[in-house]
Amino acid sequence: MTHAGAAYDRWLRRSVSGRLYSLLTTLPAQILVNTPAFGLHQELQLKPESLVLDVGCGSGALLQALAARVRFRRPPVGIDPSGAMLALGRARPGVRLLRGTGASLPFAEATFDAVICAHVVKHLADAELLTLLREVRRVLVPGGLAVVWEFAPTGNAWLDRWNRWLVTLGVKECTLRGYRDLSALALEAGFDWVANAHLRPFLYPPVPRVSVILGKAPPGWVREQLGAG
Repeated sequence: MTHAGAAYDRWLRRSVSGRLYSLLTTLPAQILVNTPAFGLHQELQLKPESLVLDVGCGSGALLQALAARVRFRRPPVGIDPSGAMLALGRARPGVRLLRGTGASLPFAEATFDAVICAHVVKHLADAELLTLLREVRRVLVPGGLAVVWEFAPTGNAWLDRWNRWLVTLGVKECTLRGYRDLSALALEAGFDWVANAHLRPFLYPPVPRVSVILGKAPPGWVREQLGAG
C-alpha cells in the first residue's frame, strides 16, 4: 500500500485530474461514491460506544458521514498511506486521521468494534491483501465485523479493461476481484465467517461493486449458529 500512497500523492499534487478527483473526497460527494455508507451503521450494528477504523480512509469523509449518524463517544480512526489525501481531511471534526498502511496497523490486538476497507483492495496483490486482512482481523474485537467494498469485474474482458483504466487514473496497479475471490482470501486470513453484504447502490462511477461482511468469532461461538458450512 505504500507505493499506492506515493502514487496518489504525485497524482493529487501534480495533475488536473487529481485536483478534480479531490472533489470526490468531500463529505457531500460521499452520496455519489460511497452511497451505502449512509446506512452502514445499521449493517455493522454500530452504537455510540463502538470504535471504528477505516483502512485506506483517504480524506476521512466516509468516517465523518458515519459519525454524523452514530454520534460516537470516541472519534473513529482513519489510516491512509497518502499524505496528500490526509491533508484534504485534516480539518474534519470528530475523526482521527493517521498516516500508515494496512500491512502493519499501529494498533493493539482487539482494539476496534468495526473496520471498513472501501475502494482500497484493488491496489493490492493477493499476498498483500492477505496481509491486510490478517491485520484487520487482529485489530478487531471478538465478535467484531469488517466490511470491504471495491470495484468488481463484469466478466467482459473489454469492459473490465475500460473499468480498470477508469478507476485507476492516478494509480495504475489494479486487480478487480469478485465475491468468490474476496471471500476465499478472507477465510484464508482467519475470518470465521464471510457473507455477501449486497451494498447498493453506488451512484458514481458507473462501475459494478462487490461488498463483503467479515466476522471474527466471539467467545463460545459455534459455526452452526450462523448456518455457515
